[in-house]
Amino acid sequence: MRNTSSINFNQCILSNDLWTFFINKIGISKARLAVRQALDLQSMQGANYTLPILIIETCGAALISSEVVKTYIGLNVNDPGVLLIYSYQLNSIQLLRDNLF
Repeated sequence: MRNTSSINFNQCILSNDLWTFFINKIGISKARLAVRQALDLQSMQGANYTLPILIIETCGAALISSEVVKTYIGLNVNDPGVLLIYSYQLNSIQLLRDNLF
C-alpha cells in the first residue's frame, strides 16, 4: 500500500450532498458497487486505524488514516461500513455509512 496524500482536508468543504450527486452522476447500482468495492478494500488491506475513501470522479478507492478524519472533521470513526466520499472537482467530503452492516 502506498502512502500518499494529495487531498488537502483543510480546504475541503463538508457536504451532505455528495452521495446524491454521485448517484445522479452514475446511477444507484454503480454507486452502490463503488461503495462495496471501497469497503472490500478496507476489509482486505485495511486496519483498525484506516478508513476507505471513495473518489467519486473516478470511482477510485484508497485507504486513509482515521486520525485524518478525526483531525479535520472531528469524528472518531472506526466502525465497519463507514467510508469517506471525496470530490476533487467540488473540493468536498462526506462521511457515508453503509446500511448493510
